[in-house]
Amino acid sequence: RARGLLRGHHGIETDLARAELAEVVRLGRRVDVLERELRALVGPDDPLLAIAGLGVISAAVIRGEAGEVSRFASSDAFAMFAGIAPLPASSGRTSRVRYNRHGNRRINRAFWTIAVWQAKFDPRARAYLARKREEGKSWREALRCLKRQLVRPVFAALLAGHQPAAL
Repeated sequence: RARGLLRGHHGIETDLARAELAEVVRLGRRVDVLERELRALVGPDDPLLAIAGLGVISAAVIRGEAGEVSRFASSDAFAMFAGIAPLPASSGRTSRVRYNRHGNRRINRAFWTIAVWQAKFDPRARAYLARKREEGKSWREALRCLKRQLVRPVFAALLAGHQPAAL
């Protein structure tokens, strides 16, 4: 469609637009090749792919960054590793938690992608977010809560698809 818009036009700006369009097409093809390679590495029967909103790229990121999943004692330890578990920030009688800016940011970003997808398309996640909003949480706080809830099924799927490392 963009090529059709450029047809019949001449000049430096048009030439630059054609060059940019060619680059976008080339990069799109490269993305397709890389996604096929990741799909082969992750495998079509990976338990992670059964989770709503978790695609091949997110599965590859989570598997690759988590490494040997048996090193985590629980899903809570995995959440702390990923920077998803909230940190206590209480003082005196005031009990509160704060956002965790530490941990593996790549896994955290993958969880954010999953949570946003579920917030848009999964009715259960939408209901959960609505409950959190009614509790007085902001959209970002509710999304953080959803990310934390997603850790358990993702960790269980990681364990289900875990193959012990060779000695």
